[in-house]
Amino acid sequence: MTTYDPFARGEFPVGVRSEEWHDSARDRTLPVEIWFPATDDYAGQDLDPVTWDVFPPVWAADGVAAPDEMCAQSAVRDAQMRDLDAPAPLVLLIHGWAGFRRESTFIGTHLASRGYIVVSPDVIGSTWDDVDALLTACEPVGRREDLVDHAEASAVARIGDIEFLISTAVERLPVRDGGVGVTGASFGGYSSLVAPTSDGRVAAIAAMCPANDDGMVMSGDSLFNSRIRAPWKSDPATLMLVGDRDSLLPLYGQLTLLKEVPATRKQVVAMARADHNHFVDDVELGQAWLGEFAERVGRIFRDGPGNWSLIAQCVQPMEALVPGEKAKVAWQGIIAAHFDAHLRDNPQAMAAVADIEGLAEQVGVEVTTIGSGGE
Repeated sequence: MTTYDPFARGEFPVGVRSEEWHDSARDRTLPVEIWFPATDDYAGQDLDPVTWDVFPPVWAADGVAAPDEMCAQSAVRDAQMRDLDAPAPLVLLIHGWAGFRRESTFIGTHLASRGYIVVSPDVIGSTWDDVDALLTACEPVGRREDLVDHAEASAVARIGDIEFLISTAVERLPVRDGGVGVTGASFGGYSSLVAPTSDGRVAAIAAMCPANDDGMVMSGDSLFNSRIRAPWKSDPATLMLVGDRDSLLPLYGQLTLLKEVPATRKQVVAMARADHNHFVDDVELGQAWLGEFAERVGRIFRDGPGNWSLIAQCVQPMEALVPGEKAKVAWQGIIAAHFDAHLRDNPQAMAAVADIEGLAEQVGVEVTTIGSGGE
């Protein structure tokens, strides 16, 4: 028997392609990134920087960036999808507020190499372009209601997106019609936790630093928790992956949220010395951006919601935090093991996630688990 290693790249080369999916019922079009196991013709190409897919950073004006500014992901653009013996398990990967569909390719590519098909949408209304436009329109000083209304509309739209994304994936891709995993960071973490209120096919959740009401962002406003508490149509095994130094959504709010999540199997996994952006491809760049972004929001929305100026002051330098590459390896393995356990009923994965603290220790990362995973 081979040793189970959720941190290792899987056996399949990884392909990636982009599509636009239109929800005619809501007249809403979502660009999506799709990662998938590719044929053996591409073996090694997804691991070679020379043949990696490249794309402009989210902030590039009109999608134009200099060659040295381009981002890369460990996948081959428009590779041929391999024929699998059975429909693959589907995972939705949903970005945060002011994010985009390629903000966490390290998760999408890792899961695809292990036989999953991963779909990540640009959540229209809360992408970087959308939020930047809102902030620009509200400068120099915005009304509190403008930001609350924007967040409210985004929270509602994301609920409707879940069933649409799962159903469209089932129609268009060789995935199972059931046993779906959902993951994502911040507003994407909220999307993960609210997913079972929309679709009963959700079987496992890995919500990264999920947005909640008891923190620095929405303090005093009821936006997230009540929607997460709404009746769930399934009972997915639920992990909340958080940083113990999250300047945006502090640990105390995540522990409050843990009590309110309706899942019977639920657990917080808190990484030591990790902040809010320890869930994206370029953690170091993301950490620097977080302070600048929070300062901008605080300057415009002086009356809230949330104390963004204080958030900006709480953002610590990377020298005080766990290195980004080390954090990403840990999250890749924990998420892969969680989905292997609950979407594939893999007994070795079940054993691994029964001791997540020991699992993370294998890659030199300290985590603390709170709650019962029910593994």
